[in-house]
Amino acid sequence: MYVFAAGVDPKTIGVSIQQNLLTVSGNRTVEVNQNAEYYRRERYDGDFHRAIALPDDANPDLVDARYRDGVLHITVQRRQATKPRQVEIQ
Repeated sequence: MYVFAAGVDPKTIGVSIQQNLLTVSGNRTVEVNQNAEYYRRERYDGDFHRAIALPDDANPDLVDARYRDGVLHITVQRRQATKPRQVEIQ
């Protein structure tokens, strides 16, 4: 997954996973010139929160998050597929 988080301090981003729900939250602060009048501002500031449902075979122990150039890249690995086991009849 890619989360575009330009202008966000990576230390303020929280990533958690619980019951196949990945949650990303953080806070963005945008410097505002108090003497200027803005007609339109493209960037918002304040808290943000996103929740993403993961597939049932997602492994919560194998989650990796990296932040670079304003993009948070989250990798969640899947569990190994269980192979059918041959049962011997006695």
